[in-house]
Amino acid sequence: MEETPTSPSHKRKNSNLDDGNLNAPSSKAIKLENVNQTEHIPLEETTAILPIRFQPSIPELENFDAQSHIFDLYKFITSELMLSRAPVKIQELIDRDPKSRDFYKASIQTWIDEGQALLHKTYTSSVPTNNFQINQKYLADIETLSHMSHGLPLAFELALYLCQSSYVEGEHGNIYISRPVAKSYDCLVHKLCLRMKNEESKFEPVVHLLRINDQRKFFAVDKEGLTSHLLFTRDLLVSWVEGPPAVQEIHDETKKRILSAYHCISGKIRHNPMAVDLLKIYNVDLPKRLISSLKKSIPQAERLSYMAGGKYLAFDLLLFAGRHSFIECDTDDLGRKIIEEFHKAADSLLLQISRSIRQENPAFRPVQAMEMLHEEIETTKYFGYFPRSYKLFLSWMPEVEKALIQQAYDDLRTKISNGTADVERRLEIFVKDGSRPTSDLLGRKMCGYVGDINKLSNKLGGLFPAIEMAIFLGECSYTKMEGLGPLYGWDIYSSFKCKREFDKQGDHCLKALLQRVQKGNLSLNEDIYNRMKRSIEYLKLYDINTYFRSSYRLICQLLGREDEESSGF
Repeated sequence: MEETPTSPSHKRKNSNLDDGNLNAPSSKAIKLENVNQTEHIPLEETTAILPIRFQPSIPELENFDAQSHIFDLYKFITSELMLSRAPVKIQELIDRDPKSRDFYKASIQTWIDEGQALLHKTYTSSVPTNNFQINQKYLADIETLSHMSHGLPLAFELALYLCQSSYVEGEHGNIYISRPVAKSYDCLVHKLCLRMKNEESKFEPVVHLLRINDQRKFFAVDKEGLTSHLLFTRDLLVSWVEGPPAVQEIHDETKKRILSAYHCISGKIRHNPMAVDLLKIYNVDLPKRLISSLKKSIPQAERLSYMAGGKYLAFDLLLFAGRHSFIECDTDDLGRKIIEEFHKAADSLLLQISRSIRQENPAFRPVQAMEMLHEEIETTKYFGYFPRSYKLFLSWMPEVEKALIQQAYDDLRTKISNGTADVERRLEIFVKDGSRPTSDLLGRKMCGYVGDINKLSNKLGGLFPAIEMAIFLGECSYTKMEGLGPLYGWDIYSSFKCKREFDKQGDHCLKALLQRVQKGNLSLNEDIYNRMKRSIEYLKLYDINTYFRSSYRLICQLLGREDEESSGF
């Protein structure tokens, strides 16, 4: 379509354009006024050509089926395994489209059949070693299908079909499958099973339990005595069909096996103390029976965690197994370090179960379990005992550890205060008698508490309370009693001297604690500096410059007060 310009300001056409329909430019000209000059440009007599837009004819519009093409697009995205990479809005449209859902289901089934055909082809030449591995990649597609509109029942059936079509039966029926591979299939079916129970009113656990048992009969038992194929799904269905007694039975039977093995070895040691030495000669700290029972408790606890109402029982079972993973003896505690593999696995599973319980029940607070772990770690001095689980509990309930350490702190502070009071009563007698002691009675008394401070520092969460207690111990190592001064009558004007017995040992203790703070890149309380500074300034008046010398310098470094390191002495 051509249009004639109506004003001289219309955009001019390129004078070199020649498409056969344009006439040669005429000699007419227009003026374009610029700021500095006027330019004369020839004006073409032909009109400007606007851009051509595609305009389909009416018959073409009538025959165009947009929905059909959209479905073709959905099919292409699905068949090319690009659904997860498609824009979110496109994914939502596909999820709501029944035809796309059915096509996706059919596509997955086709892929599964192709994988099964490949398995059978492999089996003709040799025993297949890749059972379940070929079709494992379709687990994610089945889960995606389950989230599509009305896709859950289709996905559940397809998941069972996938499990059934991902292996080839051997001649004798014993199919071996690795636990990690089996678990990936099992977890998906278990998840879909839970959703089916909650979302589908016609779901019948008994029917599906029979179907799964029918598959499991072809599989071999593993070293723990379990059939890994769809184990967790079967246990879940059993807990629905048979109820809580079935769940409790697994818990109780596992405990009995652990106790039986534990009592066996502990009884031998009680009746024959030499058994401890015999065990060490053979480089074992626990008999194989107990080690085996402990290791077998891990998969049993995991089974419980997948059953209805079984998570709390699994939680209890793991802690029970941990408590019986060592034998207490008069000379040594046996067991913990020799079965480190068990402790790592138990800690990892307890961590997983605890988080799962907390997610379902935000009010979950395992106070008793945390207190028990705290006590056992401190008693055995084995910090590889459920460390990650304890750290998780600590993040939920920091006040529990504070309460436990506060009790130990208060007890020690009372002990030191009472000891200080005993010495000061004796010093008062010297004042009344008009005499002076010739030795550092307070300092000597305070040295007796250094070991208690070290013990406090080794408790869970005890480092900073121990540092504060060391400062308190230093403050108790000198007196401000009238007539005595910090060293029993030795004042600014007196020549009487009494050697301080606390400073060297106390400084060594506090410095070691501060080095742990430095190594752990922890933050130190400013109040510690202020308290020590006050004591140093008071003692300085009496020419005492041995009070926490090294510790004071390290405190200044930790608090960024390097310029004050030497000012105290």
